[in-house]
Amino acid sequence: MAKRKWSNEEVEEYRRTRKQYLFYYNKDDANFLVPKSIGWGWTNNWAHPYSWLIILAVLALAVLPTYTKNN
Repeated sequence: MAKRKWSNEEVEEYRRTRKQYLFYYNKDDANFLVPKSIGWGWTNNWAHPYSWLIILAVLALAVLPTYTKNN
């Protein structure tokens, strides 16, 4: 079964039924970014592989300069 992009209403309903307000993790949703449940903006769908790639890239950019400066 192929993943599909969920609408904002479906995302909100999923969060209400599963009580997921801080993190969004839905393997059936193909969206990489979803609206935040509290406040404005967007948050990651942690079940999407791109979320982990972005976090690893940000961490690498933060750690790499300090590592290369000392060596």
